[in-house]
Amino acid sequence: MTTAIVHAAMGLGWEMAATTPDHTIGTLNLRAHQAVVDIAYDTKSYNIRYKSSTGLPYGEADQNSGQETREIHKNYNGWIENLDNAIRTQFIAAGP
Repeated sequence: MTTAIVHAAMGLGWEMAATTPDHTIGTLNLRAHQAVVDIAYDTKSYNIRYKSSTGLPYGEADQNSGQETREIHKNYNGWIENLDNAIRTQFIAAGP
């Protein structure tokens, strides 16, 4: 699973840093945006979770109301969907 995740992510421009044998941190830098995700996995499954971001206003105070935003930049979900699809493709290609 580690190889599938790393190959998939790097093919999309993500930088990967393993933290333990079943956990890695992925960072995507695009223009002024940065998305960081936690990916936990075992031999059969994986889970991609938001960790932090820069230039993607999620959890930041709205400039007008001062309230925390509950939405993230419109492209974030697409980046995660692309990462998820690429990992699945790599995992399937690797076979059992």
